[in-house]
Amino acid sequence: MHESVLEVQGLIKNFSSRRGPLGRQVVDNFAVNNVSFSISTAETLGIVGESGCGKSTLALTVMRLYEPDSGTICFDGTNITNLSGRELKQIRRQMHLVFQNPLAAFDPRLSIEQIIGEPLEIHGIGDRSSNRDDIAALLRRVGLYADDMQRYPAEFSGGQQQRIGIARALAMK
Repeated sequence: MHESVLEVQGLIKNFSSRRGPLGRQVVDNFAVNNVSFSISTAETLGIVGESGCGKSTLALTVMRLYEPDSGTICFDGTNITNLSGRELKQIRRQMHLVFQNPLAAFDPRLSIEQIIGEPLEIHGIGDRSSNRDDIAALLRRVGLYADDMQRYPAEFSGGQQQRIGIARALAMK
């Protein structure tokens, strides 16, 4: 049996909105309602469902980009549910999302070099020259060319865009 890398228990994320005359009625929209799962080092988990069912909200809540309303999130043995500031930033260096539609996740004004290099810059890793070499190596690793780093997301096919998203996730090692 493998140790859990990610364990989520009873996760709830609710978005409240006001409706009715003068916004008096509060309506709760449970985007994520009592979700639990565990992923071990040798496992992969796919989240599938209809558009709008909460897949992205689940991922963003697990990453703590959305605050959970209830439940616990443990990453690599650390309960990250209530972490903040520097501690949360350190954990996020090890967590990465790869969205099904990467083009929607990329800023179309940024080059591929900027897109893949952004996490490195945010976390203060390396310098521009060494990062450029790492980005070229990552592009080759996912089946693209180093010269592609000066191009923009819309210039790539959907499969190539997905590989760029994977390269970005791998950038933090």
